[in-house]
Amino acid sequence: MTHYIETRREFVKNTGASTPAVDSIDRWTGLSNLSRYLLENNAVQDLSEKTARSVFEILDLDYCQVATLEKNGHYYYRAIAQKESCGIFFQANAPVSQLGEKTFHEIAFSEPALRPFYMNEAFIPEECMACSGTFDTQIWLVPLKANGKHLGFLVLGKSQKSKAIQSLIESTHLVDLIAGQFSNALYRVHLNEKLSETTKDIVQALMKALAARDLESSNHSQHMAELSHQLAIKMGCTEEESLDIYLAALLHDIGKIGVEDEILHKPGPLTAEEWEKMRQHPQIGARIIQGMTQLDEVAPLILEHHERMNGSGYPSGLKGEQISFGARLIAVVDSFMAMIEERKYRTRKNFGEALDELKRNKDILFDSTVVDSFVEMIQSGDVNYL
Repeated sequence: MTHYIETRREFVKNTGASTPAVDSIDRWTGLSNLSRYLLENNAVQDLSEKTARSVFEILDLDYCQVATLEKNGHYYYRAIAQKESCGIFFQANAPVSQLGEKTFHEIAFSEPALRPFYMNEAFIPEECMACSGTFDTQIWLVPLKANGKHLGFLVLGKSQKSKAIQSLIESTHLVDLIAGQFSNALYRVHLNEKLSETTKDIVQALMKALAARDLESSNHSQHMAELSHQLAIKMGCTEEESLDIYLAALLHDIGKIGVEDEILHKPGPLTAEEWEKMRQHPQIGARIIQGMTQLDEVAPLILEHHERMNGSGYPSGLKGEQISFGARLIAVVDSFMAMIEERKYRTRKNFGEALDELKRNKDILFDSTVVDSFVEMIQSGDVNYL
């Protein structure tokens, strides 16, 4: 929400616009709903339609188009939301013309990712038409990129030039924030496509089983996987290593399937005996995953994600670099998410308190290099959905 407040202040400063509470609340609600949808869905078409509709409404545009770069090297409009006499009109999967693709390609590799690019007088009308489908509209192209990969564009349009709208689009974090969320969602889908169909089916089945047993753990794991993957890339892991860390974070609590309901859903603190049973979930999870197609490298990370640098963790009391790097990374993200999430038996911490707790335990419970990179990532604002 901090990003949103800063966005509103910058918008007011640059345009002199008023900030009625209802406008502010509506925009924040729309952005929050979009963020949640992008995190929870994995179909490119659905993600594109939701993003087009949300951007269209949040920014009060005359149209918003989503163009994705496909495996064949060509662009396709996945969704187009625009004002018509009958309301909002959607069109999907229309190919982009050759001239439009040429313009997209030039802008994609010359302009910063996620930043709106205004198609000014330097572009001939035919280029504007090829990119947007209209001659008489103010057009902004927002390059979509995640982890170094170009994914497509958001195409934003307003029929009448407005200083307030232009400032809102070009001079605030709002468009960057939406584009970042959507880019991360597209990239996650592309990652999932790299898994074999069998492995994807297995992972999805396991996550459904976990959600059926403990929805809180399932949601926690989804958020953790996103953060862990971003941190792995930030820390220089290869694409394969980053994918293993993503999957391990996604499945790190799968062993809770084997924990009794009375313990798993207990509303208060666990007894010593109950904790002993709960602490078996890493071994249970690793045994479930071991031997599955393409998941052999994931099982050790699941087994070790509760080990701690000083040897106080479980199940084996490993110390320092005896713990695999992926497990050390997941331990930091897991602990942070556990602190900021609301639980039945305790009050959640705010971001600052949770980060301070991680820093206090550097080289005691957590790998100091992982903590430093994670704190830097959170404080930089690169994590769009938190």
